[in-house]
Order: sequence, then C-alpha cells, then structure tokens
Amino acid sequence: MRPGLGTMQAVRSAMRTVLPAVLALAFLAGAVSSASAQSYPSRPIKVIVPYPPGGNTDLIGRLFARRLSDILGVSMVIDNRGGGGGTIGVEAATRADADGYTLLHATNSELTVVPAVQPKLPYDSLKSLVAISTTCELPFVLVTRKTLAVQSVQDVVALARQQPGKLTFGSVGVGSANHLVLEPFKAQFNIDVVHVPYRGGGPLANDLLGGHLDASFATLSSVLPQVLSGDLRALLVTSKTRVPHLPDVPSAGELGWSDLIVVNWNAFFAPVGTPAAVVERLQNAIVEAGNDPAMVEATRKAGAELATSTPAAVSALLAADLSRWSRIAKSAGIKIE
Repeated sequence: MRPGLGTMQAVRSAMRTVLPAVLALAFLAGAVSSASAQSYPSRPIKVIVPYPPGGNTDLIGRLFARRLSDILGVSMVIDNRGGGGGTIGVEAATRADADGYTLLHATNSELTVVPAVQPKLPYDSLKSLVAISTTCELPFVLVTRKTLAVQSVQDVVALARQQPGKLTFGSVGVGSANHLVLEPFKAQFNIDVVHVPYRGGGPLANDLLGGHLDASFATLSSVLPQVLSGDLRALLVTSKTRVPHLPDVPSAGELGWSDLIVVNWNAFFAPVGTPAAVVERLQNAIVEAGNDPAMVEATRKAGAELATSTPAAVSALLAADLSRWSRIAKSAGIKIE
C-alpha cells in the first residue's frame, strides 16, 4: 500500500528536523577525533613484542622505541609476550584498545607463515590489525656445516642428487618460515632432502656447529657470527641482491632464482579501528626514526637492513606473503591442527 499524502509530509517534516541534528553530531565526532589526534600522544605507549627479550625482533623494536620516544615526546614501553610462535603476543595486540597507545612490533612469521599452516588462530592477520610501517628486512642464508664437502649451491644440489634422501636440512619446527622456504628450494632443483625439525634455534645451531646436521636456511642475524668466524659456511642469501654483511655470498636474485627470493620483515601494527590520523602520526615518526644514520648502523649491526614504508605497502606485503606461504604449505601438505 502506498503511503498517503499526510504520511509523506510527516516523513519530510521529521527529516527536516532530524537531519541537521545528525549532521551536527557527525561534525562534532569528526572534530573530537581530529582534536584527539592532534593531542596524540599524551601518555606512554606500550609496544607488544611477541617474543622473549633478546631476539632480533625485540632488539629492533627497542631500537625504534628509544628513537620514537624522543620524536613523540612520550615513553615507549616494550611488553614482551612470548609463546605460541608469536601468536600470543599478536592476539594480545588485537584485543587492545584501538587508541594508539598499544602497538605491535611483529614479524612476517606469526602474521603470514603461521596462518598459512595453522588455520585456527584467534586473529585474522588481514582484518584484526592496521598496518603502520615496516622497520627492517633480513633474508635467510643457506648455511652448511663446515665439514660438508660443498662450496656452492650447485655443489649441494649435485650432492643431493648423488645421495637422494640423505642430506639433512634443519628448521626451528614444522611449519616454520625456514621449513617453508626449504620447499621451493627442493622444487627449484628437483631434489630429495630430509627435513629435520628442532624445538628452537639453539639446538639447531648446536647440531650444525657439531657436524650432526648438514644445512639450514637460517635468518641472517642468527648465524652471522658463526659464518664470519668460519664455523659455518654460507652459500646463498635469499634476497634480490647481495647483503653488506656477506658481500662474497651470492643472492637468489642475481642467480635468477626468483622463487627463492624470500625476505623476512618486521613491522609496526595497531589494533583495527585505530584512528587514521594516529596511524599517520606514528608512520611519520617511524620514517623519521629510520632516517637517522645511527639507526641505520644499529639495525645493520643486528644483522638486518632498516626499511620503513607506508601502511598501504605493508598491507600489500602482508597479503602477498600470506598468499605465497599458503600456496606453498598447501602444495607441500604442511598443516598444523
């Protein structure tokens, strides 16, 4: 039934009365949000690091926290929330108030690798967080025990073909990043090697140094001292170009092995719903911190290369990595319930 003339007139009259009030409220909300962003930050900011103290992510997070404290004029407090392969800290960040006073300094591992092999997580990497900026990048490096009779990747491939199913490659666990990067390596050269999962980087490094494990794709920062001392042999970095730390070690990019270009990254995030103006303020501060030569040098000493970016770039990187690792995990049948 069509509404009568009286009804239509009543509706128009109500709209004339209510609409200005709605617009006024919207304007007021925008003004309050803008004023809040202009006064941000006004108290200490907590930075959740989803790992125990002492690791690379913690170290880089603390470097940025100190510099950001100077730039923003407030204390930056590191809150280490280790456990669950980084997932406990990420979940804590997603449940925090979206006011810019709780941030997350995380890695691609718990945001793209773990979700690729462990579908039942208490967060959605693409929906539960707002990207701010990356902080650093670091590749994997293929290292072997020094007693293994190889001098290049080609030697490793030849040996693997001569002795299929004999060479052992260690990782820090099933479904870890350095496990998944082994899969495209095997596919690249059609070789059969044995994956040996460890319960952490310490035992893995001990077996490599002790000659009980043949090789591993390790994060550069975790093995750099042993490579430089000659206790481990580095054969490849999984970056587009060579890295300053190991100028004599070839890169996957220069050798034309695009499927083996894998870069680990750290980045700052905030809970979804954090005001855009606050995110912009934080991103500008992170970029300013990254332009400090002392920060560049300190990050490099930690075995990484400083790299800041935009929220859009981080979001694109996150989505691309998640898609890539999900495809690799599915192809290799790697899944953790």
